[in-house]
Amino acid sequence: MKIIDVVEDLSDVYGIADFLKDKDRLVDMYGEDICKYPYAIAVGHRMKKDIIENIPLTYNDDKLAQDYLNEYFNSHQRVSKISDKIIKVIEEEGFNAIKLDVSGNNEELNLKIPFSNKASANLAGIGWLGKNNLLTTKEFGPRLTWATILTDAPLGDYAGSPMESLCDDCSMCVRACPGKAIQDLPDPKESYSPQKCGEFLNKRKDEGHPVACGMCLYICPYGNEKSRALL
Repeated sequence: MKIIDVVEDLSDVYGIADFLKDKDRLVDMYGEDICKYPYAIAVGHRMKKDIIENIPLTYNDDKLAQDYLNEYFNSHQRVSKISDKIIKVIEEEGFNAIKLDVSGNNEELNLKIPFSNKASANLAGIGWLGKNNLLTTKEFGPRLTWATILTDAPLGDYAGSPMESLCDDCSMCVRACPGKAIQDLPDPKESYSPQKCGEFLNKRKDEGHPVACGMCLYICPYGNEKSRALL
């Protein structure tokens, strides 16, 4: 199928979610409009490895911290442009499609809250929510940024299913988090504290540093070969 070929060619990792299979929960959380189109294409785009590998140095080097912060935003712009190219092909094939990028919104939809692209990636079976509450994949760990394309293109044959967490007993992100925002618990809703994470970042900001951290993203053994060797 041409649409899938294009998605595979442009994405570092991707998956298809059948929203109708999980309609009740999605509608309850986001509102009826989230299921306006039955399928979601989760598009994952890899952040630049050389910048991610410098994350441990960013706490004492504001230039490297700013480089990481810039890459965080630039990667979202790149995945948004990738999504636009995919949408163009979908429309050329005679179907409808809209994009939910980092904002989690689209003017065509009236949502209760902004959509989480982690949700479409998880439902598509690309990865799982780690203890750090980041969408984690076998291929790249959490070193990805995401966009979601909602469409009525007939993609049911390509739809995946949610996968279980592979974090198991690993607690590297727990130990590495400088803000003590991650606990060694299986449910990311309980293991990750956005409040503590935010407090750490605000403290860095108050001290005059770029608002960047990313240590849990760096250390995950599914994206870090050095960490994987220690398991």
